[in-house]
Amino acid sequence: MNGKFFKKITPGISLVFFMGVMASSAFAQKVSLKMVYPGWDSKKQEEAVTSNLADFSKENPNIAVELINIPWPVMHQKLIVSLRSGDAPDLGYLIVRWLQELQAAGFLSDITSKVATLDKADWVASTWEPATSGGKTYAVCDRVDPYVVYYSKDLFRKAEIKEFPSTTKDFIGVAQKLTTGGVYGFGLVGAKHATLPGQFMNFLYAHNGNFLSPDGKMAILNNEAGVAAMEFYTDMLKKYKIAPPSAASDSRNEVRQLFMTGQAAMMIDGPWATGTFRDMAPKLSWGVGKVPMVPGKERRSVLSAWYYTVFSGSKHKEETWKLISFLLKPENMAKGVVTLPARKTASKTPRFSIAEWAPFFDAAQYAAPEPSTKYFNEIADITGDAIQEILLDRKDAKKAADDAAVRINALLK
Repeated sequence: MNGKFFKKITPGISLVFFMGVMASSAFAQKVSLKMVYPGWDSKKQEEAVTSNLADFSKENPNIAVELINIPWPVMHQKLIVSLRSGDAPDLGYLIVRWLQELQAAGFLSDITSKVATLDKADWVASTWEPATSGGKTYAVCDRVDPYVVYYSKDLFRKAEIKEFPSTTKDFIGVAQKLTTGGVYGFGLVGAKHATLPGQFMNFLYAHNGNFLSPDGKMAILNNEAGVAAMEFYTDMLKKYKIAPPSAASDSRNEVRQLFMTGQAAMMIDGPWATGTFRDMAPKLSWGVGKVPMVPGKERRSVLSAWYYTVFSGSKHKEETWKLISFLLKPENMAKGVVTLPARKTASKTPRFSIAEWAPFFDAAQYAAPEPSTKYFNEIADITGDAIQEILLDRKDAKKAADDAAVRINALLK
């Protein structure tokens, strides 16, 4: 992964960050590591992560770190191309949904012996399962991301809404009350985009549904819960009219703009969005609510997570693990994560003791991990097609879900 591939993805932003000690006439480092990281959610996150890397460089002057940022919407595609090209990075900071796919393709190193040196009980327990395959461990979790509903305090106050809705029924009622005068109650992500799966999945989980059966061998998106979730999600535009007419072509980026400009009163996002809102809309007064529960169902939403991995193509695996071990220290994890730390001791640091983080820790208690399957991206693509077909009046929810299930089952054979 040299400059030919990753530079210039985002005009005006330097995507390569060098850490290390440089002599007046020559580099002193003996090893240079390439680290792939998603685009920054905020300036504060960038400063925290690069500060950790600077501290590592001071302790290890013989190791340089080349930090390569890739915007989230294109990160999966760019990473796969790079790994297949033979110019692989040494380590990655990857979302949970990609782990099984990359492991099955042979791109991730077995780090079981390294992980054995860690106190695994100090991590959120659910984070180990998707990092493991065939009894071997291929990744270590750094941060966990429970999804929540952000809402405009000003718009709630204007509509005289005093409590955030707890159930899907109340959610629709509140959103309808908020939909007036060019303002819509909910910003719906309907575009077939990298941000759609996480949005829809929250309502799929709320209906106690899933994409696959517990053994991962059969699609269940078209069962009663799956169809109900698809119908509810698309009805927010088609039936209840609480989403902007542009919803079918809106990604999360468009929805964020609607929310920050007061055109959408609520939206679903992760805790990483707090930095974005502070940076881009400092005057916005927002609050956090739980993803609404379906009456009669157990409360559930999505818990995403990000992991450190050592790529199998790395020629410097020992140095790479040395860097990962440094970043996993509780004090460094607490500083570097943009959201919640995966390590329990890291969550007890002063940074997370303030009231602002309480709703996110609360949300994490009932959130369930994203599906652990090597077919996640194909399933997400198929689900995106189904949602588009419903929004564009080409199919009803049952037909779209049935057709999606057929395509997913074909993958699993």
